Amino acid sequence: MMFKTTILAAAMVALSALTVQAHVGLSYPCARYHPAAGCPAPPPGQSIDYDVNAPISTSDTINAPLCKHTVPYTKRTTFKAGQTIQTKYSVGAAHGGGHCQWALSYDNGKTWVVLKTMIRDCLRGATGSYSVPVQIPANAPSGKATFMWLWNNAIGNRELYSNCADIEIKGKNGGQLKGVAPLIANHGKGSPFIGEFPTASQPDGKELFAKRKAVTITVKAK
Repeated sequence: MMFKTTILAAAMVALSALTVQAHVGLSYPCARYHPAAGCPAPPPGQSIDYDVNAPISTSDTINAPLCKHTVPYTKRTTFKAGQTIQTKYSVGAAHGGGHCQWALSYDNGKTWVVLKTMIRDCLRGATGSYSVPVQIPANAPSGKATFMWLWNNAIGNRELYSNCADIEIKGKNGGQLKGVAPLIANHGKGSPFIGEFPTASQPDGKELFAKRKAVTITVKAK
């Protein structure tokens, strides 16, 4: 019986590893409930997400909300205002690359301001692991924050990927961040639609990014 249990446990670990490698997911800072070694344990009542690399939606169906999980980690990674985060991703299938956005929220995802956008070239040709530098604004206020990554793939099902990391920023005591709200495309029916764009000659929806709404995040001084 012990031998069978050991085999079953090993099979589950192998299956989990294969599942995580499918598609793409944020691995640093740790996406919520990421199974990678060194990531915090899920908060009470939550479980490790062995499918952390899966899309949250297609253009027809929403499978999960932005961030994929709504309950924050209790343990956060600390960054300084102005610091560049060398974000990392586990890549199973890069689907021709596509559009990526990185955004920050101080109210657990109610309001977002975009920090960086990559059109077309994000994840293009990526295999195994991938890294992108994303800078926290120098004027970012101190406080607990949510760091979000979004990806609309170039080839394949019309999907949206999203992971969030729970961080703490050491910066100004109160203040504002101004920018644009992220584009949430291919997130169920009624959301903006971005079709496949495997070649440079095909429409890629970049005009939608030019229409993102201006947003201001205000954090009160303590």
